[in-house]
Amino acid sequence: MIKRTVLSALSGCLFLSLNACAEQTDAPATHNNQVSLAGQILTLENHDQRCALRKPDQTLLTLNMPWPCQLSVDRKGLPRVESFNNALIIIVQHFEPEPAPSTECRSQYQAIRQIEGRLEASIVGDGGRCLAGAVDQKNFVALFSW
Repeated sequence: MIKRTVLSALSGCLFLSLNACAEQTDAPATHNNQVSLAGQILTLENHDQRCALRKPDQTLLTLNMPWPCQLSVDRKGLPRVESFNNALIIIVQHFEPEPAPSTECRSQYQAIRQIEGRLEASIVGDGGRCLAGAVDQKNFVALFSW
């Protein structure tokens, strides 16, 4: 009887864990491709197979990473905006899984800051994980010269 109760409890925990993982995996697919930065709505889009941010005046900031890409999100799944040294900063991410059967994945990210009314893109950072979700604050500021 004790074995059956323990097995039942472990099965329930496993189910809850798998459900939590599935929810985390689905979150990036529903994220928004727009972010408000200093009162301007920036839209992430494909520009000649490169990631780009379109400003309301229709000017385009083309980034140094391939399409598709996405905005980094906060723990609620909304586009994340950080503030540092009088600048507002967002991160755009690109994930590239290796072909099967490999489980490896490469990622790139680029921070964009709005400072003194203009947008500036950082250098591109490379990563070895492809998990979308909350990113450490240092990633928002470390790729810029301050």
